[in-house]
Amino acid sequence: MEKLLKLLNGILNAIIVLVLSIMVILVFLNVVLRYGFDSGLTWSEEIARFAFVWVVFLGAVVALKDKSHLGVDLLTAKLPLFIQKILYVISNLLIVVVLGLFIDGLLKMMELNKLVKGPATGIPINILYWAGLFAAVVMIAISIVQTVRFVFFNQDPPPWVKTEMDSTVKLREGK
Repeated sequence: MEKLLKLLNGILNAIIVLVLSIMVILVFLNVVLRYGFDSGLTWSEEIARFAFVWVVFLGAVVALKDKSHLGVDLLTAKLPLFIQKILYVISNLLIVVVLGLFIDGLLKMMELNKLVKGPATGIPINILYWAGLFAAVVMIAISIVQTVRFVFFNQDPPPWVKTEMDSTVKLREGK
């Protein structure tokens, strides 16, 4: 299972690097063509916009997986572990509910824009909504897995959790 997760993580990171590289190359090439040769690629701006949206959503997935999203843990870090677990469940439940609302809105937008295509490339605009849909579904799965791992198996705790081992180390160090 760990090997599969590492493989999926590597694939996700490789996709992000590839899409970001394409975006940077297209924008740079278009700038050079515009200012150096008084021409440009009409479709490059649109492709770069699509790439940017995908990079943002894929980056959000990676940040959630790595528990890198911003959070305020001033109070929760000082609470007992049992209360921390309850608050973690509530927090991730709220995340899943909001992502569910996000998916509902995306599906409605996809239905409204199913015939709309990009003016320069002819690529369906729904490709932008697919990025959000993919990210939301994966983030729901990650939230559920992380919650189960922490609450039931005491694995993969959030960074703000103070374990008994942390307290023992601090006592040994005289802090």
